[in-house]
Amino acid sequence: MSQLGIDVVLVQPSNYPTNIFASAQLPEDTARAGSYGEIGTIPAKMVKTLLDLFQGENAPNPHDVAEAIAQIVAQPHGSRAPRTVVGQSFGTDVINTQAAAVQEQLIEGLGLGRLAAPRNR
Repeated sequence: MSQLGIDVVLVQPSNYPTNIFASAQLPEDTARAGSYGEIGTIPAKMVKTLLDLFQGENAPNPHDVAEAIAQIVAQPHGSRAPRTVVGQSFGTDVINTQAAAVQEQLIEGLGLGRLAAPRNR
């Protein structure tokens, strides 16, 4: 899209207290889930950990995502990072760095490197 003068960015929000966690689905068949032992407890532990985080003194604010988007939009064309992690990364920033190198090799290997460069307006 850069050759059309369009910046494409991916905003990767962390976990925020929204309705997605209130509507999280847990296994209805608790006996079956229990038969998986420790592994069967993982979904409930994940939800509990996040809900506890949301109740904490430093609970993440969903408004952070809107602020990050506003900052990205305010940046000059061609200067925006391809990915922006908002909030606690949980390792996403490390994965993004590793993936960027692989993606660059793929683009170059396909002979499309010039398409990855921002086009001047």
